[in-house]
Amino acid sequence: MQQLAQLNSSLANACHRRRPSIDESLSDSGGGTERMRQKEVTEEGETQLQRLHAIIIQQAKELETLRRQQRDATADGCIRRPAAVQLTDNQVEEGESTRALFSASPSELDAADDDEEDVDVNIQIEGGRQARRQASHLRKLPLTSLHAQLKGKELQVRRLQQFVAKLTTRFEQLADRKRVMTQSYQQTAKTQQVQLKKYLAHIQQQTMEKQALELQVRDLHQYVVVLEKRVVSGTRRVKSTD
Repeated sequence: MQQLAQLNSSLANACHRRRPSIDESLSDSGGGTERMRQKEVTEEGETQLQRLHAIIIQQAKELETLRRQQRDATADGCIRRPAAVQLTDNQVEEGESTRALFSASPSELDAADDDEEDVDVNIQIEGGRQARRQASHLRKLPLTSLHAQLKGKELQVRRLQQFVAKLTTRFEQLADRKRVMTQSYQQTAKTQQVQLKKYLAHIQQQTMEKQALELQVRDLHQYVVVLEKRVVSGTRRVKSTD
């Protein structure tokens, strides 16, 4: 913008220098020096006009880039204000009046307006009622004014606070769920340990009973063998006496 102001002042000085040169050339049409001076002033003015036109186009592109960044930031869920380029209201009005004066890139300006409308639609779709009211109020303010930046920061802080509150609630829910699952796991582990001890005791008891029964079976088998021998010997004695 400082370059733009310098070019405006130099262009105005060139125009003031050009008027007396034109008058002098009309009074003295045969002066070749005056015609050369007039030509130099004219060329200098045209060069400055071209430079001014290029700066205006560059400023329009920068504004379009800023609006595109705002649209992308709004689509991501937060409004970010670029701190690298800060323009005052007077500078914005001066740039707009200069663009209207020299008719610089109307298609780019129309595209920038369309991008701004898309940003408004995205804000209305994504935010809630309170966010939509604040965004609507923010859109009515100048793009780079201090009040608009403060409102944008407040909206961003509020969204971050809501996001932090949601994360905190979710973390508390997960912590409660983890605590309940830990208690349930500990209770289940204790119950399984008690049941395992019971099973081991029952298996040990069954093993002891099995061993006792095996001893009884062995004793009974020996007793049966002894009885069979006695019966056989008694039968032989009876036969021998007969």
